[in-house]
Amino acid sequence: MPTPHLPSLNLIRVFEVAARRLSFKDAANELFVSPPAVSHQIKALEENLGVTLFQRENRKISLTAEGKRYYLHVKRGLDLIDTATLAVRKEQKKRRFVINTLPNIATLLLFPNIHEFQTKYPDLTIQIDSDISRVDLENSETTVAIRHECGNEPELTYHPLVEISLTPICTRHYLAEYPGLAEGDFTGCRIIKIANDSYQWPRWQTQWGLLPDIANELVVSTVQASIEAVKSNIGVAMGYLPTSYQFMRSDDELVLPMSEKVTRHGECFLTYSNNYRGDGVIQDFQQWVSGIIAKEWSDKII
Repeated sequence: MPTPHLPSLNLIRVFEVAARRLSFKDAANELFVSPPAVSHQIKALEENLGVTLFQRENRKISLTAEGKRYYLHVKRGLDLIDTATLAVRKEQKKRRFVINTLPNIATLLLFPNIHEFQTKYPDLTIQIDSDISRVDLENSETTVAIRHECGNEPELTYHPLVEISLTPICTRHYLAEYPGLAEGDFTGCRIIKIANDSYQWPRWQTQWGLLPDIANELVVSTVQASIEAVKSNIGVAMGYLPTSYQFMRSDDELVLPMSEKVTRHGECFLTYSNNYRGDGVIQDFQQWVSGIIAKEWSDKII
C-alpha cells in the first residue's frame, strides 16, 4: 500500500503553536503571520488528517479529543527534532578525531591514557576504532591510523613510532618447571599461539634454529589472551617487545626465558592522508603517542 501523504512540517508547527497557546491570534504573533493565515493552515491540516482538531466557539478555541491526542504526539516529535538539530549544530563546532588502531595498542596505550590528549584539546571529539584490518584512510572518516608495517601507498604519510620484536615469555613458575626453556629446549612445554598472527613463532624459530615439538599447543584470539594464558602457568607464548615490558612491570612473575634471542618483527607507524600534512593536531598527537610509548613500553623493569 502506498504511504498516505503526510502533512507538511510547516502545518504541524503551526498546529503545535496554536494548540499550546489555544489562540490563533497569539499563535499568529509568535509565528509572525496573520490570524487568518493560522486559521487557514489549521483548516488545511484538518482536511489532510480528516479530523477536527479544534472546537471554534466565538473568539475562543479548544482542542477536541483527537486534537489533544495529536498534540501530544506532535509535541514529542518536534521536541526530538529540536534536540537532534541542536546536537548536530553542536557537533559541527567540534572536530572529530578518529583513531584506527590494533586492539593491543588500543588496550595497552590509548584507552588508559587518551584523557591526557583530550585535556589538551577539550573541543575535540575523539573516537577510537580498534580493528586488526587496515582501514581505507582515503575513503573513511578515520583521521589517523596506527599500523604494523608500512604500506606502498604514495597518498599516505607514514611516521615510524616503534620497532617490534619477538621473544618467548612465560612465568617464573613455568620456567622453574621447565628449566630447559632457558636453553631453548621446549620439551614438554605447551606453545601458546595467536590466531591472527601465524608468523610470530615460525619467524623466531627460523632465526634461532629452535623448532620445538608443537603438538601440544593452545590457540587464542588476542595478545592479551595469550598473556593471561601465560599467567595461568599453562604454557609459553611468543612475546612482543616492547609491549611485553609493560606486562612485566605489572606482574613480576612474567619473565623472558631467552631474552638474548630476539627477532625483528616489523615496526609500528602513525599513518594519515597526505591531505593532513601540516595539521597541528595530528603533529601533537604523534608527539603525544610517541611519549606514551616511551613511558609505557620502556625496558626498565622496576
